[in-house]
Amino acid sequence: MIPTLHSTHAAAASCSGRSGVSPVLGARRSPLRCLATSASSPRDEANTTVTSRRGALIVAIAAASVVPTGAALALRDGAPLEIEPIEPFSLEDFTSEAGWTETGSGLLWKVEREGTGDTKKGIFEAVDHFQPFPFVTVNYTAYTPDGKGFASTFASRRTWSYQAGVRQEIQDEDGAVMSMRVGEQRRFVAPLDLAFKRKAFGQDVPQRREALLFDVELLVLQPY
Repeated sequence: MIPTLHSTHAAAASCSGRSGVSPVLGARRSPLRCLATSASSPRDEANTTVTSRRGALIVAIAAASVVPTGAALALRDGAPLEIEPIEPFSLEDFTSEAGWTETGSGLLWKVEREGTGDTKKGIFEAVDHFQPFPFVTVNYTAYTPDGKGFASTFASRRTWSYQAGVRQEIQDEDGAVMSMRVGEQRRFVAPLDLAFKRKAFGQDVPQRREALLFDVELLVLQPY
């Protein structure tokens, strides 16, 4: 229903404060314009509803992204993970009957999974085939005789890359990483006299232990 002239002027007065006169400019305003600006349309109400819902959704997402627990916080920040222990061991456990091979240096090793090489690069030979000092990337975990891990790429969430043979660390001994192929998983054990005052994978190792055991997987071999 179209408003009468009287009702139109009343609406204009309520909008301007004085019977159709703009309180800002002092000019007479159109009653119909005042009615249009003062009344809310269904579209305006719908837009307001959508905006409110969007705001509530943003708040909900922000609340969900808050990390309340220490464990979740550690995961977010990349804090080291715990190394799962293994059964305690001693040198007497690593016999030839159990599939272990001893090298001239005293290092003992055993292949847990054969490596097929890097088929994409056409590299099928062991690390020591490539000289001098190829680059390799490995995953490893190292244990003391009580079965406790003291270093691990899985715990640190980072693989370890280095130039094989350069530093003459424990893993550079014959029977360790030097004779591995890409994809191979190998265990090797360094007795006390071989590990004393040396490092492994750039890490200091516990001293004066009967032996140290390493689980290693060769991931990448870059000869040149």
